[in-house]
Amino acid sequence: MSFVAAKKNLQVTTYSKVVFLLVIVSIGFLLLMSTLYYYNQKQQRQFYITSSQDLEREVNGLMDLNSDSYISLINEITYWDDLVNFVEEKNIEWFDNSVVYLIDSYKVDYIDVYTMNEEFVSKASTLKIRTQDFIPKSVFPKLKKDKLIKFYTKIPEGIVVVYGATIHSSTDPFKNKTAPKGYFFIAKLLDDKYFLNIKKASSATIKYYDNNEQIESDNIFYIKELEDIDGKKIASLLFQRKAKVDFSNTRKIVYITLVGFLLSIAIFFYYANRWAKKPMLLIKKVLEKGDVGAINELKNKRGEFRYIGKLFEQNHYQKIRLQETKLKAEESDKLKSAFLMNLSHEIRTPMNAIMGFSDLLSKKDLTTSEKEKYLEIIKKSGSNLIAIIDDLVEMSKIDSDLVTPKYSSFDLKSMLQATFDSVKITMNKDKNVDLKFINPEPLVSKNIISDVVKLNQVVTNLLSNAVKFTDEGFVILDYEVNEEKQTIDFSVKDSGIGIPDELQEKIFARFNKISINESVNNDGLGLGLAISKAYVEMLGGTMSLKSEIGVGSTFRFSIPLKEDTSTQKIDIQIDVKEVPMNKGNKEVILVAEDDNINFLLIEKLLTMLNFTIIRAKNGEEAILFCEENKEIDLVLMDIKMPVLDGHQAFKKIRTFNKTVPIIAQTSYSFPEEIEKIKELGFNDFITKPIEKEKLFMLIEKYLKK
Repeated sequence: MSFVAAKKNLQVTTYSKVVFLLVIVSIGFLLLMSTLYYYNQKQQRQFYITSSQDLEREVNGLMDLNSDSYISLINEITYWDDLVNFVEEKNIEWFDNSVVYLIDSYKVDYIDVYTMNEEFVSKASTLKIRTQDFIPKSVFPKLKKDKLIKFYTKIPEGIVVVYGATIHSSTDPFKNKTAPKGYFFIAKLLDDKYFLNIKKASSATIKYYDNNEQIESDNIFYIKELEDIDGKKIASLLFQRKAKVDFSNTRKIVYITLVGFLLSIAIFFYYANRWAKKPMLLIKKVLEKGDVGAINELKNKRGEFRYIGKLFEQNHYQKIRLQETKLKAEESDKLKSAFLMNLSHEIRTPMNAIMGFSDLLSKKDLTTSEKEKYLEIIKKSGSNLIAIIDDLVEMSKIDSDLVTPKYSSFDLKSMLQATFDSVKITMNKDKNVDLKFINPEPLVSKNIISDVVKLNQVVTNLLSNAVKFTDEGFVILDYEVNEEKQTIDFSVKDSGIGIPDELQEKIFARFNKISINESVNNDGLGLGLAISKAYVEMLGGTMSLKSEIGVGSTFRFSIPLKEDTSTQKIDIQIDVKEVPMNKGNKEVILVAEDDNINFLLIEKLLTMLNFTIIRAKNGEEAILFCEENKEIDLVLMDIKMPVLDGHQAFKKIRTFNKTVPIIAQTSYSFPEEIEKIKELGFNDFITKPIEKEKLFMLIEKYLKK
């Protein structure tokens, strides 16, 4: 065969080229399909493994999150001082009023309390759990050690999750300083309602699992073991959901890839322009110009561009809020500066008098009358300074929502009469003012329920202001019951200087002192009426003013009428009689005071009256002295002391000495602290700075007994 013939035989035709190309492509495509199928199967297996692990993490995370709220709740509750007292006193009424509400507020099904001797005290539960006491005895030693514990247990009603914590006083919130006082448990039944949020969040079905039950092969699942306090399995929970990925679709895609490839190029260019190019232009507009219209268009797009549009919208509103916050902050800075200037002025005014006249007292050529005058000025300035500080702190507490009404039953007429008498006694006798108290006809026949302390403060403020701004004429306190509106309406009328119309809107504003008559001494921060109005609104009432220059003013306020249907009668009286300050007879008085200057003052006052003084520098020493010295006739107990405070010292002294009079001395003059002192059982109290007349009266009162 010639060379030319051979060459001709070796020529490859177009058909063969196409066939060859198709064979090569087919082989390549088959290899591709085989590879895709292999990886499809591998991915499917990996998907189920990974999805099951993700479901496990989700479930555990959601259950831990669910537990966090109950753990936070039980940690907060178990360092209540009142709960400590309950464990000791077993006051079921307090438990019903102060603890049972947690069932509804925090959606728990069971609450119970035990003493440190593992003695059951009380419990409360919903209708879901009727079992009385299901806490295993093995829990208590572990709980005492760990302070907080969580476990599952089985009861006739089903499986419950139990959270337990040891009870400590409020001085030991971290439960690492004091021994526990008892045990507190809350429990939640693991029913459909309990799992509802977990079902929604995880999109999984939940049921108790029997080991013999078959699980569908295409389901993603996770089995959670529930263990009791001893680590033994008591039940299993099966979490399962349908796989959202259908791997058969991947195989179908492999079969139609050849046909789809030709169309994909055209479709790609069309949708690339629609889904990518145009949204990117909109993003550019938003970034360059902040175009709100472009943001709205992005939100109408599908996929991640809609999410980006929402993010842009959030950012837009955040900018607006930041601008508003900036304006408010600037306004707040201005108010703060004005407040500090006002506060500085009001504090420096009495301090100037105290320091100035104290300096004048050091001069040796002063007459007795001058010394007495200077001392009176210093004393009055000190009282003004204390009133300023009290008003400022009380207003701060109101702003911070730390003040809440403390309702009790009391006789309204007795309370108003006591308040009226206290103002009348302190009124300047040189004023030609007729101070009157008018009772309605008929009188309120039953006790009313309200906050007696706050109501007393409101009436005192209004009466004191009326007396201050009335040089002659009258000041009248009266009240009446409005049966139709179910309110008690109060009014304080005076014939004083009056308030101009343009200033009446500002009269209840904070730090607002309206000086119309320069002859009237208008001391204070200007918070009295602001506090009074806040108290009235806190009690559910309103306050208003009607005034005319040269005629007088009438302040009116009302509170809801709530009558006490019980038979108990509580009268509020004021003791205004003067007690003679007789010399002592070497009676022994224990003074528990850590501050040297305060002790020096009390020591000087008491030694003047022939008393024998013993000093304790902290609550622990006070307890020791009372145990060792049976001749102590009276104890003056400071509340805030190192080592052991006055409250704790009082409690321990009363365990072995029930009779010795104990008078609390405190720098906290607010109603909440005074109420706490009374609730603990102190015989009496005196607030700092100590007035010697009141101190002598208290000592005379209890030593006579």
